[in-house]
Amino acid sequence: MSVYTQLDQQDFEYISQAYQLGTPIEFKGVADGIENTTYFFKTQKDHQINEWVFTLFEYTQPASLPYYLELYDHLYQGGVPVPDPLLNKAGHRLITLHDKPGAVFPRLPGRPPEQITTELCFQCGAGLARFHQVGESYPQQHACPKGLAFWQASVHAFSNLPDDDVQLIQSVISDYLSVCEGLPKTSVHGDLFADNVLVNEGKLTAIIDLFNASYDLAVFDLAITLNDWAYDDRHQCDGVKYQAMLDGYQSLRPLSAAEQTALPIMQQAAALRFWLSRIDTEQTFQQHQNDGHISTKDPNAMKYFLISLQTTRNATED
Repeated sequence: MSVYTQLDQQDFEYISQAYQLGTPIEFKGVADGIENTTYFFKTQKDHQINEWVFTLFEYTQPASLPYYLELYDHLYQGGVPVPDPLLNKAGHRLITLHDKPGAVFPRLPGRPPEQITTELCFQCGAGLARFHQVGESYPQQHACPKGLAFWQASVHAFSNLPDDDVQLIQSVISDYLSVCEGLPKTSVHGDLFADNVLVNEGKLTAIIDLFNASYDLAVFDLAITLNDWAYDDRHQCDGVKYQAMLDGYQSLRPLSAAEQTALPIMQQAAALRFWLSRIDTEQTFQQHQNDGHISTKDPNAMKYFLISLQTTRNATED
């Protein structure tokens, strides 16, 4: 979530009318996040105040939006705690505003966790497993735009990469290719960092921001989540949190032997994915650096995390 396009009262009157939400009484841009413009807003209808989230899609390909929005609904209907995007009065989930597509979601209770506890790690693991289980029956398949093909292309697309970085990228890709064949695939979240869940009174209440979802390896999605939830800023693994997330996940979806073997390599590939995507986003940010409401994340932090993971794995194997 972020703010690229500034919206005003007239815009929210249009949104509220399109979705029959009543009278808009308050709105606020959300600076957290990277790729889309996001606002929280409130409306009043029949003496009741309701809270909503409006997302204006800045860089997501319009043709792919039905995939994401219908996935939200599929997961919601399957009991996964995600917000279900609203249908407007025309029966569609999307509207057009400032020549861009947008969607409205109910604002669910809770906030991203201020502290990651062992219990929350278990809940998140179980929530991700449920996501994967329900996602298996989603009929649409969408390749991850920041997946293997993107990694391979990045070696040439980012022309200023040092030789050591190129070698690191190529070594991780090689390791990934050595273990990925035949591993189970499903609909995955693709970005289940701690800031993409909501927590209320110690309970995980929602999984949000599915706009990195795709059809991919389940264990790769688990690796992405473990990397964020079970490691500190110094790249040190908290073994208790790591095991709690695995326990939560496997309470619903046990990993196969092949997935368990592949997991350390998948964690490296997950770090690679976010290192490269953050470089890509940083270059995009440079084109919008005067906007003032856009946030980015340091690509090098993920590169150093990848190096740490690789060093640990090599030491374990030796």
